[in-house]
Amino acid sequence: MVIEMVYPLKGFDFKILETFSIIYAEKSVRGASKRLGVTPSTISKNLAKLRSWYDDEIFVQTPNELIPTPFSEQLYPMVEDFLSTAKFISQMKNTQNWNGQKINLIMEEHFLTIALKSISSDLHKLMNANFLEIKISNWNYNSMSDITHGEFDIGVCGLESCLDSKYHPDKLPINICYEILFRDVPSVYVHKDHPILSERWCFETFIKYEHIGVSWENKKEWVLDTCLNDIGYKRKITLVVDSFINAVQLAANPEEHRIAIAPSYCWPHITNSFANMVKLEMPLADDIRKRIEVLYVILYHKRMKNTIKNKTIRKCIHSSFNSHC
Repeated sequence: MVIEMVYPLKGFDFKILETFSIIYAEKSVRGASKRLGVTPSTISKNLAKLRSWYDDEIFVQTPNELIPTPFSEQLYPMVEDFLSTAKFISQMKNTQNWNGQKINLIMEEHFLTIALKSISSDLHKLMNANFLEIKISNWNYNSMSDITHGEFDIGVCGLESCLDSKYHPDKLPINICYEILFRDVPSVYVHKDHPILSERWCFETFIKYEHIGVSWENKKEWVLDTCLNDIGYKRKITLVVDSFINAVQLAANPEEHRIAIAPSYCWPHITNSFANMVKLEMPLADDIRKRIEVLYVILYHKRMKNTIKNKTIRKCIHSSFNSHC
């Protein structure tokens, strides 16, 4: 008797799962093609394969974007977990010789400028390695997805402590772990000749002046603006930049009439770089100050939690930060 073996995955192209994941994140065929470095027609062909295999529309075209179907919503977390596992398996090595090891980090710019400026040399020392391939990228709106996909070993960014915020740690993807590095309540920064210093520093003064906004993940507003909206106020954001450091740099201009908001922990760096700056505590009620507290965290995929490499990098980041702040 001949037993016929059944291979349920025969004919399945696993590359279409990566296409599915990127389309889900980008919400467009064109965006997915740019992310993957292929033509839109290639993405469309893979999407057709997905629809055929699963017998589902997968994504529905609307005037502005592709919307996942209910089936896609169910499929997505499983695909993310599968892709992360595949990435993890492909990078496993039976060695603790770190020479030549690749380390990919992604973090907000001010961390590298201020708190983690010696991270490269610290990693070499802690890993006892003469040569490491270290890549450090700036945080962007794709970063969380990239960590989920295993593109980066570690991410370092700020999250919001307000429970209602979509950026609270509890809202992270289920396969992302975090460790709190430190907490910070932002401060206001102005140059020493700013007219605001001749007035009584209070909430009315704070809200009266124009603000320099900082774009984070393509958004210029954060939980502070939500809190102000709740009590009937709105900041006058008339200039938007892409980092706190740039905001402070602009605010240091003696002719600048706007005010900047940046992390309080940046103050030593700011005083060294801009001698004419003044730091003011946010003139807010205690309940609002508590809600706008920022949690600076280390992020990594749960599958990396107990690997020697990832644990070593996390230890190094904690140590490097504590030595500079």
